[in-house]
Amino acid sequence: MMKFYVMNGSPRKNHNTAKILECAVEGIKSVLPDAQINWIHVYDLSYSGCVSCYGCKRVNGRSYGKCAKRDSISGLLENISEGDGLLIGSPVFFHGIPGQLRAFLERLLYPYLVYGKEYTSIAPKRFPAAFFYTMNATEEKMKQMNYPIKLSAMEEYTGVVFSKPEIFHCFDTCQFDDYALYKAERFSQEEKLKVKKEQFPKDCQRAAELGKKIAQKAICQNPTASESPGRI
Repeated sequence: MMKFYVMNGSPRKNHNTAKILECAVEGIKSVLPDAQINWIHVYDLSYSGCVSCYGCKRVNGRSYGKCAKRDSISGLLENISEGDGLLIGSPVFFHGIPGQLRAFLERLLYPYLVYGKEYTSIAPKRFPAAFFYTMNATEEKMKQMNYPIKLSAMEEYTGVVFSKPEIFHCFDTCQFDDYALYKAERFSQEEKLKVKKEQFPKDCQRAAELGKKIAQKAICQNPTASESPGRI
């Protein structure tokens, strides 16, 4: 049974980011119906980011290659590194990923980075990964504000540690169900709801297709999974 970890970096469990991830999971399950899906809602967990103890870098140390800080995510970090695929969902806060998600990724990625002449990885496995971003900005605005560059740091380190991630963007999302209840005159509720009705379903379908791609990449790295019933 193949194991996929799905990380919801949003504080909301039933909104844009979570729904996009759910569609990606449907894509995985359409290829690998017996796949085990492990959801991680980072805002449900209590932890900090990297504390710069360097225990993971100490040669011959008992924590070499793994996070030395012990808290509620210690075992989870090791489980993820033994999985078969990783999906990371993130809303865009202040032109970047939320602090809670960044803190988790610091703890996940840093122990496996080797400070050689070039960055290399000592992660126990290589597996496919993907970042799913949802944002209030339009595609044009995203490009104007250089989001691809601003969001690239964790993507690059994920590529070193596990594999070059697939990147998914979902634009112009609805922040509120009723804009009249909030101070948000710069947005048109009519236009936002139109995008939600017409574009968001297409985004969900794109997410499902990317989920299928992740599953197929996982199969290529674990050929025995090709025997999974219902694989297409």
